[in-house]
Amino acid sequence: MRWRFRQISDLAVSWAGHHVLPAALIAFTAIWTAVGLIFSFPRQWFLLTNMVGTLITFFILLLVQHSQNRDMKALHTKLDELIRSSEAGNHWIAAEKKDVGAIEDMRQQHQDQISQNRA
Repeated sequence: MRWRFRQISDLAVSWAGHHVLPAALIAFTAIWTAVGLIFSFPRQWFLLTNMVGTLITFFILLLVQHSQNRDMKALHTKLDELIRSSEAGNHWIAAEKKDVGAIEDMRQQHQDQISQNRA
């Protein structure tokens, strides 16, 4: 099931991010508005359209967030492996999981080491 969701999510995110989509949506909106004005769509039709548009926007937001979270986890895993295989200190592994104070302390130590090496 997760594999299928990932496939659908990747397809939807790539489709939603396509460069033609904004122009197609603007054209669709203009045509829809013109047809609505010609046939005098009732006010409820516009409210329904607003609701559907909001739901679609929310759905796309969730898909993009899911995709970004997966990409960030993969990126952190790759960085951790690079740190593990290099001469860097292993205390940097999984730094994103530490609290803000610990990360700031690590960053300050790193800046102090850089300034000592320059002097």
